[in-house]
Amino acid sequence: MTEPERWFPSHIKEIPEEDCRELLATQEVGRVAYSVGDGRAPVVVPVNYTMEGDALLLRLGPNSNIAHHLQSTPASFEIDDYETYNQSGWSVLARGHARWVEAADHPAAERLLPWAEGKRTLVVLLEIQELTGRRLLSA
Repeated sequence: MTEPERWFPSHIKEIPEEDCRELLATQEVGRVAYSVGDGRAPVVVPVNYTMEGDALLLRLGPNSNIAHHLQSTPASFEIDDYETYNQSGWSVLARGHARWVEAADHPAAERLLPWAEGKRTLVVLLEIQELTGRRLLSA
């Protein structure tokens, strides 16, 4: 195998917080993680979202299991992107506190259109308290 054909392990680089915010603003779908409080591992669910200042807005079904557990609790949210061919990508993790809010108090909620069917009338605000990211650079 010649030198140009050889693969090298990728390098991990921290993403600055401001760049993490920019990446969050470019996506529409991420995964929210929350604890159900029964000692089992956290639950992770894909959801549509939008940014509003230093917070994320989610629109959920008011009687859903996820809505019940995001009423007033710590939660995490992650987005990522990757390229299989060159083994590179990035990930952004937002950690904070989720709570129910009135849609009328958050104009950004109007542009949030969930992909899943059913009534999604409940708006959940995830206040970002910690924002980190990592980029996997191809060698």
